[in-house]
Amino acid sequence: MRTHPSGSLLRRLPRLFLLLGAFSLVAASCGDDDDTSAATDAASGEEATGSGAAASGDFGDLSIQFGWIKNAEFAGNYMADSFGYYTDEGFTSVELLGGGPAVDPIAPLIAGDALFSYAASEQVAAAVTNEDAPLVIIGANFQDNPFCILYDNSAPLTSAEDLVGKTIGVQAVNEPVWQAVLEANGLEEGTGPDQVARIPVEFDPAPLMTGEVDGFFSFVTNEPNILRTEHDLDVDCLMVGDIGVNLFQQLYVTTQDNLDTNFDALVAAMTAEVKGWQHAFADPEEAERLTLEVYGADLDLPVESQALELRDQEELITAGDTAENGIFTMSEQRITENVELLNSLGFDVTEELYTNAVLDAVYADGTQLYEE
Repeated sequence: MRTHPSGSLLRRLPRLFLLLGAFSLVAASCGDDDDTSAATDAASGEEATGSGAAASGDFGDLSIQFGWIKNAEFAGNYMADSFGYYTDEGFTSVELLGGGPAVDPIAPLIAGDALFSYAASEQVAAAVTNEDAPLVIIGANFQDNPFCILYDNSAPLTSAEDLVGKTIGVQAVNEPVWQAVLEANGLEEGTGPDQVARIPVEFDPAPLMTGEVDGFFSFVTNEPNILRTEHDLDVDCLMVGDIGVNLFQQLYVTTQDNLDTNFDALVAAMTAEVKGWQHAFADPEEAERLTLEVYGADLDLPVESQALELRDQEELITAGDTAENGIFTMSEQRITENVELLNSLGFDVTEELYTNAVLDAVYADGTQLYEE
């Protein structure tokens, strides 16, 4: 699970929100020093203050807004920053802006404080539908939906039919996804023997540990690994993507104006992203070290679960057609499926919300950008 610096069991989940700030369209800008990650000396693990020698600085400063705290979820960014891939692509400096439970990753885009943000499908769809936000999705970090229903293996939930007669803990902000699971599988919520009971929970999976619920809504990369490593529990997951709700997640989101006027900067930034994640896959030990000792050093992150999170993320990132088309690319079929599912949840979005134009430019000469 995503672990809050205080140690409480929290994690970033989609929410409806009010977008704040005036719409100022720039490629990047300075942020709070506490949220800044300068280029890092890969050999020593100490943060450096200068930019890479190979950088031309043509694109100026780069700011990227995370959707959550600086844990293993963004290990590819740490590799890209630490090994100078952003500066190699022409950025003068790099700011990796940490997120958290109170941080809206969309607002910095609208305010012009980030070139792109990581955000959830429901967050983007809500901003477009409710606020007419001029957003564009230029890639999907998670090809498969990381949401799952976590269960104890002493009472497994291996299909949608297994949910009947069971009690599932669902967070309030995840109600849209929960309702989509019910609708996709013809299930009815209620307390009867042929229904699925829902109990409101927070983000601490204690109700599953105590037996209050039979299943618990979570990310496959987070809560399950915490329970396995920190509590020695035998748990597993029923992936919601396997039962009809396979939304893209961890989206790369920018504004239409950035796409129109800062296209080359987006291509450069996403090129560095690809190199960083491919490097993380090739050297997960270094990616884990940077997470624990440098970028997330002040968060007291659980060591064992971070390694497992990196492993699980690779499966989500490299799923689908990415072996052929490159990581983060979005197939026409999956885009259509995502739009239809979001429409069924009441969001007014179309296929025009998604574009592979930036990644097409990134992969113009091939999909393997990192070279060992």
